[in-house]
Amino acid sequence: MNQIVQTASNTGFSMTRWGFRLGIPLILCFCSVAKADSLSFDDTVGKARKWLEVNSTRRDRFNSSLREFDGDIDAVIREITPKGRPGYESTLGHEIKGDIFAVPELLERNEDHPFNYYVPAHYDPERPMGLILWMHGGGTYKPGANVNRRSIEGKIKELEKGDYILVAPEACHGVNFPEGAIPDKLAGRWSVPASERYLGDLVEEFMHRYHINPNRIVLWGYSMGGIGAYNHAMRTDRFAVVGIGGGSWTWGTFDTMLNTPVYIWHGSRDSYWNSPKDCRNRMTDVCHARFAHQILTELGYEHRYVETDGGHGDVNRMNGEWFDATSPFFSGQEGYMVDKLRDPYPKRVIAMTPRGNYEILDPKTSGDPFHQAESLHDRWVSIEDFSPGPVPVDFLIKKGQIQKAETREEWLDYSATRSRATFQGARIEAENLGNNCFEVSTQHVDSFSLWLHPSMVDFSKPITVIVNGVQSEHRCDPSLLTALESIERRHDWGLIYHGKIVVNVD
Repeated sequence: MNQIVQTASNTGFSMTRWGFRLGIPLILCFCSVAKADSLSFDDTVGKARKWLEVNSTRRDRFNSSLREFDGDIDAVIREITPKGRPGYESTLGHEIKGDIFAVPELLERNEDHPFNYYVPAHYDPERPMGLILWMHGGGTYKPGANVNRRSIEGKIKELEKGDYILVAPEACHGVNFPEGAIPDKLAGRWSVPASERYLGDLVEEFMHRYHINPNRIVLWGYSMGGIGAYNHAMRTDRFAVVGIGGGSWTWGTFDTMLNTPVYIWHGSRDSYWNSPKDCRNRMTDVCHARFAHQILTELGYEHRYVETDGGHGDVNRMNGEWFDATSPFFSGQEGYMVDKLRDPYPKRVIAMTPRGNYEILDPKTSGDPFHQAESLHDRWVSIEDFSPGPVPVDFLIKKGQIQKAETREEWLDYSATRSRATFQGARIEAENLGNNCFEVSTQHVDSFSLWLHPSMVDFSKPITVIVNGVQSEHRCDPSLLTALESIERRHDWGLIYHGKIVVNVD
């Protein structure tokens, strides 16, 4: 088949630290030290905050002292990490509907994107909680209507006793739509390029409201939200675990889900035909979930698959009786997701650009007129420069009527076959072998960077990097400045590294 040519798009967002500029108070986390050292530490914390607050042209005056700081880098990072603020006590224990972003820069970037949310009554600002982002379904559901939805999806009892805050945002539209998108046809509103940044903005917003562990972020979606959940499980390293219900995919970079466990649930009768007026299309046919389960099993990746006897609207049915398909995923203090923590330092990582689910203009089936943006990072590896070439991806060949069939013969004539295709892009796989040694294999990568933490290497010793069989040695000094640059690199308070090595690929 024809190769899909990558188109670059900017999904980054500025690192002006709104909370610090607005004077949002932060909870002190560092241990007490001698008075002679406390001023030096406080001064360093102040400079680190200023560095994040100002734009890049005004940072030079801080760089030298931040680079030379020889104290506890992680202690500084803990001090400047947002941990909530007073003023939200009245929100505890009941659902808040139709709220908007409170951080001005985030509000400006996400106009007319209200969200509902729930914070358990036992929330304690001294103890970090997890955060669930719930992506609603609805296909071409009209903007603004999500406020009236039952956004906590019948999980109130579980949320009351669990240790998670749930946010149910409005799917992308308006300012977050790709140019040329047709609102009434776009069923991939959770997969548009801006959706990755939008989900990151929601995490940032709630870290400024409440004390949240950035390594306990859960993504959860059904139907249109399930389509988006496939996309983001493949595309980003932000989530500790992803719940995927009633979704679909066509192109899939499943191997990039290496460190993101998923829980997939789907009804065996998601698509059916009884009559021209009593039928459902093949857009979210159960074959998508079955093939995903098959691929992840072959890869040896951690996941769980639950297939029920239900359909798309009544997925909670098993053996003719009611069955909560998401209870094994989350039931308050128990469930597949509750013990999941994202590891910022896994032994093996895979970065690929582009990656995800939606990658092509497909107006006949979903009306999605966009390409994915570049995706240059995965945890501690970044593609710095590349010369696009073919990289393999999983692909479903779909034949027949995907939309609503007019006859039973037309419905039966549909088929989906698992295959492989290619994107024009680049790929890198890196493994920390231990003893300050890394092995890397690349496709179409011209240069890359390794971002390092004391949990990964001994900075006092040389670091060996083997790239496509060629070995080189590097020295790397940790610095607070590099740690701050890693915050700007990923816009993620859980992926922070003290050192950086850039390697050119011959």
